[in-house]
Order: sequence, then C-alpha cells, then structure tokens
Amino acid sequence: MTDVAAISALEDRRYAAAVAEDYAALDELLSDRLVYTHSNASVDTKASFIESLRSGRLKYRAIRRLEENITLYNDTAIISSHVNLDITAGGADRTINARATIVWVRDGDAWRFAAWQSTPVPA
Repeated sequence: MTDVAAISALEDRRYAAAVAEDYAALDELLSDRLVYTHSNASVDTKASFIESLRSGRLKYRAIRRLEENITLYNDTAIISSHVNLDITAGGADRTINARATIVWVRDGDAWRFAAWQSTPVPA
C-alpha cells in the first residue's frame, strides 16, 4: 500500500472512530500534540477533543468526504478536503459543510493525525 493510500485509509478509520465513539482508536490515531481547530474557531488538544466526545458536548453523527487531495512531504501528509459533518454540539443538531486542511505526521513507524483546520463553505 502506498503512503497516500495508507493515509486515506487512516482518514476512513479516524472518521469511523469519531462516529462510533471509539476512544481507544482515537487515542491511537491522534498525535499527543494534536491541534484541532473547529469551524467555529474553538481549538482542542488531543485530551480536550476526546473529552468533548466522551462528555457528549460534541457528537459526530455522520461524516462524508466529498473531496480529498493528499500531498506527501517526507514524513508529513497534508490533505485538502471538502467534508459534510452531521454533528450534535451543545445539544443542537447541525450539518456543517466545510473545507478542511488536515495534517498527518509520521511518528516512528506510525502515522498520527496532528492537525485539523476547517472553514465553513458559504451557503
């Protein structure tokens, strides 16, 4: 499997883990230095992101990738993506149509999800 295919498969696994609330998988996939910038400009670390899911403040009901372009730079993969996210945040259901920049880094023998920055697509 090429690194591009591996990163795409890891993205599938990360999205599935978020929707399934599989905290063990998220703990494995997420970098300890994660910077997760939500579309509302709030920022989470690995610990605060997983805690927001555990507490129910944030729930991913469905995630759809509409577009994905993966570019490799040695031990870094940068993804330009278009996603639709069905979430529950603060008790309110929402669908977010966003563009996202996603960063994966090679950490030893494994790739880890290191950054997410999303921007809503205007209606």
